[in-house]
Amino acid sequence: MNRWANFNGRRWISRCFSSLSSQSLRVCVVGSGPAGFYTAEKMLKAHQGAEVDIIDRLPTPFGLVRSGVAPDHPETKIVVNQFSRVALNERFSFFGNVSLGSSVSLSELREMYHVVRYFFDET
Repeated sequence: MNRWANFNGRRWISRCFSSLSSQSLRVCVVGSGPAGFYTAEKMLKAHQGAEVDIIDRLPTPFGLVRSGVAPDHPETKIVVNQFSRVALNERFSFFGNVSLGSSVSLSELREMYHVVRYFFDET
């Protein structure tokens, strides 16, 4: 079940959970670049009950693969197809425009998830 939550005045969709002791593994990946998506893919494959959410400060996923790869390197951008398949998984959710620290705190993430992994730059 999804619900809207407020994090520092911003509306953000989140799932309702009775507790972290439920059967499914709850994973949050901070950062939607290649490292984040590869981690999400591996978690979904390795743990059949895992639910993986990726949050990113940008409104769109895929990090520099989307905007930082030169047009003359199409073979590098092909991973977007692989990441898009991950995003279609019913146990996966992407939440853009979410800034760690201002939209949601680390302590809030730790309350909502079993595992929190960070894959982002400092800019």
